Amino acid sequence: MAAPMHEQKRDLFQRHFLLGKLEPGEIDTLAMRARVESYRAGQEIYAKGSPGRTMIAVLQGSAKMVSLSPTGKEVVLNVIHAGEIFGEMAVIDGGERSAGAAAMTDCELLIIDRRDVLPMLERHLEICMMLMQILCQRLRQTGEQVEDVLLRSRDLEARVAEQVEELERVGRLKRFLPPQLAELIVSQGDEKILESHRREIVVVFCDLRGYTAFTETAEPEEVFEFLREYHGALGPLVAQFEGTLDHFSGDGIMVFFNDPVPCPDPAERAVKMAMSMREAASRLITVWRRHGCELGFGAGIAQGHATLGQIGFPERSGYTAIGTVCNLAARLCAEAKDGQILVSSRIAEAIEAVATLEDLGNLELKGLRRPVAAFNIVQSTSPAEARPNLTVVASSPGV
Repeated sequence: MAAPMHEQKRDLFQRHFLLGKLEPGEIDTLAMRARVESYRAGQEIYAKGSPGRTMIAVLQGSAKMVSLSPTGKEVVLNVIHAGEIFGEMAVIDGGERSAGAAAMTDCELLIIDRRDVLPMLERHLEICMMLMQILCQRLRQTGEQVEDVLLRSRDLEARVAEQVEELERVGRLKRFLPPQLAELIVSQGDEKILESHRREIVVVFCDLRGYTAFTETAEPEEVFEFLREYHGALGPLVAQFEGTLDHFSGDGIMVFFNDPVPCPDPAERAVKMAMSMREAASRLITVWRRHGCELGFGAGIAQGHATLGQIGFPERSGYTAIGTVCNLAARLCAEAKDGQILVSSRIAEAIEAVATLEDLGNLELKGLRRPVAAFNIVQSTSPAEARPNLTVVASSPGV
């Protein structure tokens, strides 16, 4: 029985592209030293990454080269049938196995140790040349793979850097623009619209009546808690109506419309936002009045030309509007009593279909040389009540 097995081993080695170049005596020696092992179907022969210490010939049955997918599923890379040898590359370069191996069926394998075969191969110049070619090819492939990985890595690094920069740009813009508008500007790569320019805008100023007195008597923690609730209630309304937030400053908020991206109805958006803010602030103020805090809400809205653009320095910048229209809105806000939203005549004309107005006549406003016609927004008008002309309510005595 030993003789037929020995001949089977010799025949298998002689047909191999490397082992077949050994001397007959060397092949006999190798056949005697090689050992036979049996494996059951599915049994692991060696694992990926294990040292390449053996060449393996399949005597009976079949084996498979396997790897794992990212999801952990087994992937069959190759099937080795009876009479074929595998694992020689790892034996030649002494590296780790690039894939695992397992019995595909019940099989008998011929195990050839690296320490037995490598010295024989190294004694033959022709085989050494072949080994050099194989190793050089492996190195070239490895180098190409490394270069490919480096290129992919650099590309990935560049893309990540671009994405980080884009996120930072969006983050900066979101400080004063609605999120959807900030993302639109960045996606189009057009931040030139944020450069200094002149445009007609609608400005909204709002703040609290009695806030200074409140801060003088309340604990700092109470003031902080109130402002957090106040800003949390009013801030989202700026984005909802797609306004541009100029700044929060204590109880004061400045928002403008029609820039940096123009909109068809800036006055209407501004008024609707201010009315929503009045309702939101009223709910908060009602709660705080129960704690003895006498607070109120007022707003001013004006329309006119302003110069707009980014100001600040690289680490901290903002987008703002400068012009008489801003001063007018601020002065109307300062003049407003609790619950009032004072608007200029241009705003009143623009919103005649959506609001009921109270004519306050001409007001002398601090910092403005001429009296200004002002109107108070009493309430919104539903679509069914909308009418083409201003609804003017007579001023109350003494106003």
